Amino acid sequence: MIKSLKQKEFSNNRVGKSISALQTLMPYIRPYRWRLFGAAFALLMITIAMLSLGRGLAFIVDEGLAGNNPAFLSVSIILTIAIALILAIGSYFRANLINQIGESVIADIRVKLFSHILSQSTAWFESAKSGDILSRLTVDTSIVQTVLGSTLSMAIRNVILLIGGLVLVIVSSPKMSFVLAVIIPLIIFPLVYLARSLKQASKVAQEKISDLTVLAEESISGIRSVQAFSQESFLESKFKRTTEEAVLAAIARARLRGLLSGLIIFFVISGIGCLLWIGGQDLQKGAITPGELTSFVFYAFLVAAAVGALSELGGELQRAIGALERIIDILEKPPQFPVPKVAADTLLLKSSDILFEDVSFNYESRPDLPVLEKVNFSIKSGENVALVGPSGAGKTTLFHLLLRFYVPCEGNISIGGIPINQMTNSLLRSYFGFVPQDVALFSQSILENISFGSPNTSFAEIEQAAKQAEAHQFIIELPEGYDTLVGEKGVRLSGGQRQRIAIARSILREPSIMLLDEATSALDSQSEALVQKALRKLCSDKTSVVVAHRLSTVIDADRIFVMDKGKIVAEGSHEKLLAHSELYYQLAKNQLLSD
Repeated sequence: MIKSLKQKEFSNNRVGKSISALQTLMPYIRPYRWRLFGAAFALLMITIAMLSLGRGLAFIVDEGLAGNNPAFLSVSIILTIAIALILAIGSYFRANLINQIGESVIADIRVKLFSHILSQSTAWFESAKSGDILSRLTVDTSIVQTVLGSTLSMAIRNVILLIGGLVLVIVSSPKMSFVLAVIIPLIIFPLVYLARSLKQASKVAQEKISDLTVLAEESISGIRSVQAFSQESFLESKFKRTTEEAVLAAIARARLRGLLSGLIIFFVISGIGCLLWIGGQDLQKGAITPGELTSFVFYAFLVAAAVGALSELGGELQRAIGALERIIDILEKPPQFPVPKVAADTLLLKSSDILFEDVSFNYESRPDLPVLEKVNFSIKSGENVALVGPSGAGKTTLFHLLLRFYVPCEGNISIGGIPINQMTNSLLRSYFGFVPQDVALFSQSILENISFGSPNTSFAEIEQAAKQAEAHQFIIELPEGYDTLVGEKGVRLSGGQRQRIAIARSILREPSIMLLDEATSALDSQSEALVQKALRKLCSDKTSVVVAHRLSTVIDADRIFVMDKGKIVAEGSHEKLLAHSELYYQLAKNQLLSD
């Protein structure tokens, strides 16, 4: 009993979730409601024309054929052709308008989904799989588009045909309607039961396809590591195994659909056979006319065909609901940070001072391992500060908190006296120029990569930024100059070249604060000296914070913060720290002085 109640509750929850999933489409459909009304009118015209054929057949048989009335027969043929023309015109407009709506709605959903993905926190991207995200953005939305473009309208048409056909069946022969009343539940019950299983099987199949996409995306993006470690065979085996799992899931889904179709066909044909047998007996007794029997069989067949079509379309609809639920899973995730209510024009910085007050932080995946503990420091406008310390000390994490990739667990961060949690992300980050150690380039031209943060700048400004970053010379030596495509993630450029393009990108942005995370680590000594000169010129009137291991980067800093185990353990000039900080001395001896 308890198990039965739990199953019923689970079933009701799944039905409610399915309805809720379909309701999420309404805001996207609403802007196209006039097209929807046009498609609905065309759909109604088609169904009325289809339902009128049955009565027309009855008149043709009784009056035109049995009544030996050639004139009426001719008129009937003309009317039949007219109905066929209405069906053709209605089908054209229905298909055209519905497909327009489907394409437009899915385009809007993709844009909304992509925008929502970009608003997620860095922590979310660290746990999410990029291949799975891409699968939801492309494959799942395509499945939903197919349903919106054809399946849904066909389902509505068949529902109308089913209801209209049932009414006309009862009008045609109340006696045989009882037979139909027994047959219809026999068709509907397995439809409802199997449709639930089909929905779950469809969702599992989509997840297996997503796993396949994830594996392929990771293997291709990391192809150099794959080949360097000779893991081609291992990944081939893994891809084959994942593909087999996807095939098994697809076969399970196909098996359920096949079972559903087979049962429907059996009940439909058996039911029509029973109706013909009963109707034939009444015809022989003279209880009904040949036209009435023809009309009844037509409507009975229409009802049965509608039920059969709904079973097929139900499978597609369940598959789409499974895909839609995967899309909703992302859309329901709240954005990274709530939009501040403070007006942006009141948050314009009067200075670029940086203040950390009792800032503590740990990653969600490692709650028991603090990365920063009660960090306090201030940096004045125009000051050049260097961060040094062993790996894992929390240097780069300070940058991530400043850029609000993450939110501190405790404490406050202010810039120019304004807490950064009062600023929007775009406003906050507009004050920063950021050059990371691992440069992210897009598979576009060098020109587009340099102007990525400042898309409205002129070519002259881009060229000047490249000159300051010591990138102009190698760019003009390339076959297509600034129009040279860099390849995926900048694979066609060397590490030093990628780094200089990233520096040019930040120079072009004209920020108030520069954050340099090993910005010259990939450069040779000659290029580094030139870029350091450019960076010094760039940072001369700006606040700059540098994470560095090289003495050449640290020695000219106004102040140096020494970090260890998430804390600032020493602070001062290079000479002062050499004399008073054992950790800095060891770092200088082992790493910095290696220059």
